[in-house]
Amino acid sequence: MQLKERFLNAIISGELGKQSEFGVIVTLKEFKRHFSDIQSAYVNSFLPAAVIEPGQYNISFTRYVFRIKKGLYRVHPQAIEEQVTLNAQKRNRIEDSMPQYIIGDYFIPAHIGGSAMAVCA
Repeated sequence: MQLKERFLNAIISGELGKQSEFGVIVTLKEFKRHFSDIQSAYVNSFLPAAVIEPGQYNISFTRYVFRIKKGLYRVHPQAIEEQVTLNAQKRNRIEDSMPQYIIGDYFIPAHIGGSAMAVCA
């Protein structure tokens, strides 16, 4: 998983950042602490490299945070929405690829079906 995905998923889950009236705010210090498993200088340059240029408001694949001041960033809400959608699509692809049992009029995914089958038997 790319650091961008890990970052946005940490925002979505509430593990990283603080909600403000203007969106989710993240400090570089908080970011570095959360991603302490990354031992390269990349952790220091990740947020500055993801900054949307001044005067611009649209996100791109690599630009999805606003720099408020040194070490303080606001995550563009569209980036969060897109990650939520991507997560749902991944979940649906995984669920669609799982074998399913038909019990009456219901489809039960196989990973749940084993215990459900035992109950129904």
